[in-house]
Amino acid sequence: MRTTTFFAALSFLTAVLLAANGQPPPNEPLQAGVEVETRGPIHEAFAQPGDQKAGPTPVVPKKPPELIQELPPEEKPEGDQVQWIPGYWAWDDDRNDFLWVSGIWRAPPPNHQWIPGYWRDVQGGSMWVSGYWATLGETGAVELYPAPPEPVNEAIPPPPAEDTIFVPGTWVFVETQFRWRPGHWVAAHPGWVWTPACYHWTPGGYAFVNGFWDHDLDYRGFCFAPVRVDLQVAQRPGWQYRPHHALTTDFLVGALFVRRESHHYFFGDYYDAGYARRGYTPWIEHRYAKNVPDPLFSHYRWENRKNQGWEEQLRSIYKGRQDGTLTRPARTLPLLEKQIVNKEKITRATVPLKNWNGKNFKLAPVTKEHATEIHKSVEQWRSYSQQRHKIESTIKVTPAPAKLPVVHQPARIELPKTAIHRPATVRTPPPHPALPKPQAKPSPPPHKGK
Repeated sequence: MRTTTFFAALSFLTAVLLAANGQPPPNEPLQAGVEVETRGPIHEAFAQPGDQKAGPTPVVPKKPPELIQELPPEEKPEGDQVQWIPGYWAWDDDRNDFLWVSGIWRAPPPNHQWIPGYWRDVQGGSMWVSGYWATLGETGAVELYPAPPEPVNEAIPPPPAEDTIFVPGTWVFVETQFRWRPGHWVAAHPGWVWTPACYHWTPGGYAFVNGFWDHDLDYRGFCFAPVRVDLQVAQRPGWQYRPHHALTTDFLVGALFVRRESHHYFFGDYYDAGYARRGYTPWIEHRYAKNVPDPLFSHYRWENRKNQGWEEQLRSIYKGRQDGTLTRPARTLPLLEKQIVNKEKITRATVPLKNWNGKNFKLAPVTKEHATEIHKSVEQWRSYSQQRHKIESTIKVTPAPAKLPVVHQPARIELPKTAIHRPATVRTPPPHPALPKPQAKPSPPPHKGK
């Protein structure tokens, strides 16, 4: 007992002394106080579920802890196509407490910049204001609009070609009023996901993001498992957390859920009926619009169009895990390792990054110069989030329109300029599809008879 205590104290002291000299301590002491989760929320900069109008998130009864000291992994995808986007606190209503959504290595959508989210103090607790990918250009200006009207229930025309995916219509703001842009078909492309236009709620109004091409999950980089953090350990001098368990795409496809009210994807064991009652929906059932599946699912269904029975097999996995005829994913890392030792037929949820064997990325060490650059960028990300919070809190919220047309002048805000490293665009995206012209009066759906 005394020997164990002595070496524990020695390890902690070594970590403190190394941190004081500007050197990162060994890996093991840094991970003290961290419990890796094999289910939970996906970092929203890695993937967000499709939603035509993402409204405010629910109020949670606590304030989030202070942000932890998080370092990127010691390895990254080779080349200059990714950037490090730090983690954040997310609410876990299973335990009525916060967990840490680990930072990610992300290849950004071409010509887009991440706008980080933040926690906002409100009556009764706190509310998360989601981040989003936006085209900012050189000015950094974002326009905020009143809440758009409810989407039009329009008929889906026949596809013009086999290799196309339907994109629902959306309201767009033209000059001083909303106009309806009808739904249309876009040509599908391997490795690229068309992200339809949508609105993101902020305390100052709704930010509109037009449709854009994003990498599919295999090309986005590395998303890491969330963790539970012992705050008493995290408050020790020199303590730092470094993500090291990456999520596998093969696992996500069969264990992905959408919780619309939080604007997050979730992965892992959310198969119990109680989760469905609380709003956890399998991504194969989530609808971006009426009769239109989640955009990410639409893409993978198209990618597997020549794989007969792909969708049926995927649905049978969800059904089997729901009714207990198939093994559900392990909820903890020790249980996952036990399943592997017992040679159960499972797909790993997480893989230590050092054991990664992905087909699209080779690993390369993070150099000392790059680590210094990342440290500065993390501070910039956090400063950016705070400034966004401050700016959006000063904008007067515009009420939702009672009827059309609505004459309105959008609020134009200048988000802070940033020197955060923008990666090189290694993959050339497909051409932007031609979009229908907005209509002053949207066409009603066809009459179905008596």
